[in-house]
Amino acid sequence: MKKVLLILFGFTISVVEAQAGSENVSYSTENIFMRANRPTTKEYVIDGSPYTTGDKFNKVIIKGFSKDVQDLRYNAYEDEMEFKKGEELFYANKADNVKIQFPELNKTYESLTYTYDGKTKSGYLVLLLDNPKFSLYKREKMELLKGEKSPNAYSKDANDYYAKEKDIYLISRDKKFSKFPKNTSEAAELFSIDKKELESFVKSNKINLNREPDMTKLVEFINK
Repeated sequence: MKKVLLILFGFTISVVEAQAGSENVSYSTENIFMRANRPTTKEYVIDGSPYTTGDKFNKVIIKGFSKDVQDLRYNAYEDEMEFKKGEELFYANKADNVKIQFPELNKTYESLTYTYDGKTKSGYLVLLLDNPKFSLYKREKMELLKGEKSPNAYSKDANDYYAKEKDIYLISRDKKFSKFPKNTSEAAELFSIDKKELESFVKSNKINLNREPDMTKLVEFINK
């Protein structure tokens, strides 16, 4: 029987259900009740890795929750947080607005339901800048590409492989998401700021709108 495990995100953990002769176990943590689902097992070899945080499971900090939460890693192909129990992998449930901090990686993911490009999505975004006015996020994504067929019978076909998609940077205001502007004209319109003032800041600080540190610096300037 497939195991079902609940991720322990609470202050006081108590077993509320255990069936004799069964591997099903449920846990309750005050008002928090979270179920983890096992990821689909791939039966064929895939080259590369779907993890943007590395294959290692890392310690995490989740504000307001237990310090004993399982070590996690982010699967950017499945858009899931994974943890390990014994030799088996499980997914953690997505709960809106939960921030998962990876101290060793200096990285924070936020679980969000958001609308972007006309579609409503539910998943994890890297939180780069958190501010009541404008926040900056990054979407990481891995795609699975088909390996090339061998041109002859003397060599093997190449395996399918994971490849990193280009990161997408998003601006959030009042829970509305927009793609980070490509130029100062778009930025002035998006941030409702005088274009000349913005151009002066960009020029004097040598801001490159395609570089992540400069994106953060620009949004910090807008938020002042």
